[in-house]
Amino acid sequence: MAGPGWGLPRLDGFILTERLGSGTYATVYKAYAKKDTREVVAIKCVAKKSLNKASVENLLTEIEILKGIRHPHIVQLKDFQWDNDNIYLIMEFCAGGDLSRFIHTRRILPEKVARVFMQQLASALKFLHERNISHLDLKPQNILLSSLEKPHLKLADFGFAQHMSPWDEKHVLRGSPLYMAPEMVCQRQYDARVDLWSTGVILYAPTSAPTLLRLP
Repeated sequence: MAGPGWGLPRLDGFILTERLGSGTYATVYKAYAKKDTREVVAIKCVAKKSLNKASVENLLTEIEILKGIRHPHIVQLKDFQWDNDNIYLIMEFCAGGDLSRFIHTRRILPEKVARVFMQQLASALKFLHERNISHLDLKPQNILLSSLEKPHLKLADFGFAQHMSPWDEKHVLRGSPLYMAPEMVCQRQYDARVDLWSTGVILYAPTSAPTLLRLP
């Protein structure tokens, strides 16, 4: 259950230790299991009172998608729980933070590093698209690093993800404007290939255009 007041939430089986970040609907905490393993996890805490119909549908889709997939470059959903106030997604913990922070500390990524990262991201996207899943919110903030010593990319935050076959077309605006494909920005019909445009922007920014890194 969630704890009262301004303290950290309480969740059966876990001890929450610090807040990692927050967004419109959710706050993410670092935690560890009370079991003998003391496994470190990230817990995404979604306040029920903040959810509207669309965000409920997005959350249910996110859980459904993550429950059914396992890939070395996609953050793993280990479990989920709920109480009267919150829904908790218990996720794999990535100690290296997100790609945005990694890039900002280095300004420009060497081509060799960028190439390895893009190969890992492409592997995750190929896996998703083969299963007719589109992420639809690709950006450095939604790409985590397993560690800083030997970083491996982990695609995260499937809050806008959708089941889309290659011939499906959508027109609903999703994602972050800086990384959106033109047809999505112009509110035209789009298909699963919009993920490829976002991937191109992610690759371009840290290798050749440091001014992009200052944009939201």
